[in-house]
Amino acid sequence: MENDPLLFVHGPPVYRHVPKVSRWQEESTSIFPEPLAKAVEIDPLMWKRLLFLKTDLAKHVYKPLCFQFKDGEKICGAVDALHLESVQIRLPEGDLVAVEIQDIQEIWWRGKILPVRI
Repeated sequence: MENDPLLFVHGPPVYRHVPKVSRWQEESTSIFPEPLAKAVEIDPLMWKRLLFLKTDLAKHVYKPLCFQFKDGEKICGAVDALHLESVQIRLPEGDLVAVEIQDIQEIWWRGKILPVRI
């Protein structure tokens, strides 16, 4: 009984991609959270590419997509949902991963960089 979830939502699990960076700073004997950063500017071309890849046609035509991050990591999948500062990527296994848009360096399709559509 004690390990049962308080709220169960029927649906696939959603994982959030978080870079391994410490967001805490230590001062003397106390730990204080860092002040919140100002709104991050999102690359308008990346936003347009992700908005295009969210359409049903692009989900079927542009397979497989690989998203390369600024830290060198790659995730392959399809754009499932697009939010103001993040994008949800559906992996081939069916899991969802939420990624910050400013962390995406490039989008690859069939071994080549996905062309920019304006």
